[in-house]
Amino acid sequence: MILGTLLLTSARFTNGKEKKPNVIIIYTDQQRYNTIQALGNQFIKTPNLNKLMQDGIAFKNSFVTAPVCTSSRSSLHSGMYVSSHKTYSNHHGGGRPQTNLPLELKKNGYQTAVIGKNHSFLNKQDIDVFIHTPRFKSKPEDKRSAIKAMPWEVEEDPMFKLTDSAINLLKENDDPQFIWLSYLYPHSPFMLPEPYFSMYDTIDIPKPVVEANGLKEANKPFRQQIHQKNNDLLLPYDLKTTMRMKRNYYGMISMIDAEIGRLISFLKKENLYDNTIIIFTSDHGDYMGDHGLYTKSPAMYDCLVRVPLIITYPQKVGGNIISSELISNIDLMPTILDFVDIDIPSQVEGISFVDYLTDGSEKHLRKNVIAEYGLPGNSIHSFEELEAQVPSFPERPFQFSKGVPWEANPVALAGRFRMLRTENWKLVYDNDKNSELYDLENDPNELHNLYFDESYSRIKNRLIKALKKEMKKYNLDQSDALPISTENIERYNEYISKDLNVMKMY
Repeated sequence: MILGTLLLTSARFTNGKEKKPNVIIIYTDQQRYNTIQALGNQFIKTPNLNKLMQDGIAFKNSFVTAPVCTSSRSSLHSGMYVSSHKTYSNHHGGGRPQTNLPLELKKNGYQTAVIGKNHSFLNKQDIDVFIHTPRFKSKPEDKRSAIKAMPWEVEEDPMFKLTDSAINLLKENDDPQFIWLSYLYPHSPFMLPEPYFSMYDTIDIPKPVVEANGLKEANKPFRQQIHQKNNDLLLPYDLKTTMRMKRNYYGMISMIDAEIGRLISFLKKENLYDNTIIIFTSDHGDYMGDHGLYTKSPAMYDCLVRVPLIITYPQKVGGNIISSELISNIDLMPTILDFVDIDIPSQVEGISFVDYLTDGSEKHLRKNVIAEYGLPGNSIHSFEELEAQVPSFPERPFQFSKGVPWEANPVALAGRFRMLRTENWKLVYDNDKNSELYDLENDPNELHNLYFDESYSRIKNRLIKALKKEMKKYNLDQSDALPISTENIERYNEYISKDLNVMKMY
């Protein structure tokens, strides 16, 4: 017992001074909020995330600022809304904010590392160590989802190697460390080795939820309709194929869960766990066939913008707590800096919730959360408008690569739209033709758009007013009138007319 106490003390103190805690953000890519067993998904196996929850706080209502990678990741590291950092999509970077989370930590004695996928503005100014995701030996034939196990062992999988890299980095340096352990899984292509490929073959996991009579009859925005149409032209999935994809997705999450278990075991063995702030979360979710849609973009359904969030810091944060508080990913930067006594930069638009984590404050953190997507400029509202503006469609569907639907195509990105979500209501606001309103208490799957129902006009107008108040507070509409979406479509048409690779537009 005395030896254990001495080991713990030496891990916490350096040269007689209390050592700053390590900060590890364990980040998955494209993981939906409802994919942790201990938070209610009885079909998925996540024993290590379940254990992590026992040592910290799990937030059931954690949201990101955008339904795609780069925009969301830029918000994580800047503490800013998308309209402020201006990374509007995966193709439209906004440059470097004045400062960022790892840079502030680096200036205060931390070694900083990105292990795995970056896909953000972070560079060598901010990061001491970059370790990129190793190459995959092969990919599925349709480039989206495997129909058989991949031909490698778990120990050969790039995700396993990323965990090894994180462990080795922690072994090599006594300085306080910031590690962004950024796994690619469970992002598409949905592929994985045994035993995870067949782990869910005999489990009757839930089928996708879809609008009974289709998106158009349900008054869903045109950008969702074109996303579905484009997918069905290039890579249509029936229910059987969709369920194989979903089983792969669950298997990839279980595989990452095992990797988290390996990392936690190392931290505990080396007496680093108690003095490490661990944040587990993701950049956005995935449709998984819900609403008849696939992958991500361009919508604000909970399956896309609501993500898991678990925070542990045994020295200061209690355990086995499940919170219903609304959290935005722009709140993570100020919270981490607050934890390690670093001043929060003025650019940050998120809020620190350290007091909530450490004191059990009953004060509500947020009344609402906001997300944004799309390019400044005009939206497209119908197939008639689409034909006039992009005459090559549908003969030339929007392709990311041969046969792969392009989720961030110029039509999906045309025009800005924003979500304001409260505990029980969601407004997605573009204009009267493309907006949505959902009663989440009675319609948690967001199948029934109430925006055009006059009996809900009072709540609709209240939410619009609240959204505009937040937009004014942070000056979020400062660039909305710029013709970027029109220019994007014109550039696409030019590339198509010259038979050029549209991926080189940007």
